[in-house]
Amino acid sequence: MKKPLTIRERLELFWAGERPDRIPYTIYQNEWRHTASDPAWLPMFQEGLGVTWHLPTVKEICPETEFLSEEQVIEGKKFVRRTIKTPVGEIHETFLDDWQQKFFLETGRDYEVMIWIVNHTELKPCYEEFNQRSEEIGPYGVPLIAMGRTPNQSILVDLVGLENYAYHLVDLQGEMEALYQALLTKFRKKAELIAEGPGRFVSVLENFTADTLGPGRFRKVLLPVYREIFPTLQSAGKIVGTHYDGQLSAVQHLVAQSPMNVIESLTPPPEGDMTLAECRKVWPEKLFWSNINVSCYMLPANQLKQEVLERVEQAAPDGRRLAFEVSEQYPENWKISIPVVLDALKETQE
Repeated sequence: MKKPLTIRERLELFWAGERPDRIPYTIYQNEWRHTASDPAWLPMFQEGLGVTWHLPTVKEICPETEFLSEEQVIEGKKFVRRTIKTPVGEIHETFLDDWQQKFFLETGRDYEVMIWIVNHTELKPCYEEFNQRSEEIGPYGVPLIAMGRTPNQSILVDLVGLENYAYHLVDLQGEMEALYQALLTKFRKKAELIAEGPGRFVSVLENFTADTLGPGRFRKVLLPVYREIFPTLQSAGKIVGTHYDGQLSAVQHLVAQSPMNVIESLTPPPEGDMTLAECRKVWPEKLFWSNINVSCYMLPANQLKQEVLERVEQAAPDGRRLAFEVSEQYPENWKISIPVVLDALKETQE
């Protein structure tokens, strides 16, 4: 009997479009960290589970800025204010119990400050640190290259927020375009440094869902960036994955034209709006690193197992181009449900 592959070996075969000994299964370190000290994880790792770590190979330094974080408890709730001070002004964001209340950019002046920050940010390789951390995370850890988001998604998700994004498209169109161009220049430089460095899988953490952007803007602000930047990474032997965790049917044909290797965090209904069978039909050659909906983990064990095997049949009847992960909400019953998924995936073994 052959010795089972390690999680890293399985993922390497998955990324190459080849068939591993079984469908890989991973959990984000950001989700796993909450209970990382629990000994219940060890038998799951031994049964094939892996932990993915998003680690940078490029660090960003802005010497003339000061980053401040203030935290206080107000009526039993944690309030956090994060401020960036620069020679040309300051901007801030706020959180209440980890839910964002205010984003950095609200006015034209805020945009000016952020453009200054982007233009004065230096990019430095941190290849040795990446290699060191890759060794430290152990045999069940899998290092991924953290690239961040493309310019539009950075504006939408990190800097403005969905509501203000819609207003700013009209009220601050020039300022948004200027910031987009500044971020694009930085993103190009970052891609060049990542291409020269270590690591195999590049995580572009888009947090994209079509209902917040639509086909028109996808075609205008995402597709050109993908077509320009991703080949730089791929020509250096990197595998590029975009974190698409929402609805995709409205842009499915544009995604088909996009050069990412992996659609990562791909989530079927009800969170998403395409089954894995529908995804495979329209994207026959792309790799799916699919998030299992948190509601599935609450199913009885036999139903959860059947659901996993049905998804395998939909997306990877030949055992290729599919992996599963926990990349969104953390299943509270993980000690019971994750072993069920691992047991189901044993049935995909060659």
